[in-house]
Amino acid sequence: MKSLRRLFTRPKPEGRTEAPPQFRGGLPSPDEGFVAIGDVHGCAEALAALWDKLAKAAPGMTIIHVGDYIDRGEDSAGVLRMLHERQAHDGDIVCLKGNHEEMFLDFLREPEEKGERWLRYGGLQTLQSFGDLSLGKALPERDFVRIRDGLIQQLGEAMIGFLATMPRYWRSGNVAVVHAGADPREPLDRQRPASLTWGHPAFGELPRSDGLWIVHGHTVVDMPIMANGVISIDTGAYAKGRLTAAIIRPGREVEFLQAASQRQG
Repeated sequence: MKSLRRLFTRPKPEGRTEAPPQFRGGLPSPDEGFVAIGDVHGCAEALAALWDKLAKAAPGMTIIHVGDYIDRGEDSAGVLRMLHERQAHDGDIVCLKGNHEEMFLDFLREPEEKGERWLRYGGLQTLQSFGDLSLGKALPERDFVRIRDGLIQQLGEAMIGFLATMPRYWRSGNVAVVHAGADPREPLDRQRPASLTWGHPAFGELPRSDGLWIVHGHTVVDMPIMANGVISIDTGAYAKGRLTAAIIRPGREVEFLQAASQRQG
């Protein structure tokens, strides 16, 4: 850990203490107000409840989902259907790619190489959420090609295209939404893909110098946080029972709104 910190911070002279670097941007100021929603992880009931609350609290605002819609929770299939239908028919949401969608797509491309990893990170719950998926002995025998083929049949071309074409970031004014974080030393359009979906060691340690606020999920926090140019909104819908939305209006403090998931604790 010390070696990593040396890569991104200057050594302090002996006998001197320095205040940690601070973000110099103003308040979040998107071109228009919007909403960001944290990691859903298969919690379809919480997503539906939060959408209902937002229809009253932030009517007409575009909703940006930060990724991680699948795995771990009980109804990944239901969440995907909800998101796909709303984006296709209403056009008022944007779905970013999270690391769990990335792992899922890796599995669909290379089932034998990526199958165990995907199952280890919650893929088993995703499989179980597709009730019409008949696998026989494919799962205990680790026949990942058969599992993949069954999933493709259940998903269909439109859903697979929806997953494959998810963007990695969205920006409005001085606010950007990503899944996991971003390298604070690089412009958004020069980020390595992994920094956006898996995070970066310097994210949250070094403030950005361009005044850009970063809204993100991926890392579970007890309560949503707005500090030092970072807005953290993954409050653990699956693990802790709370799905969070951030309502971001130009030049104002962020308003947080939550809905409970079925699983508590």
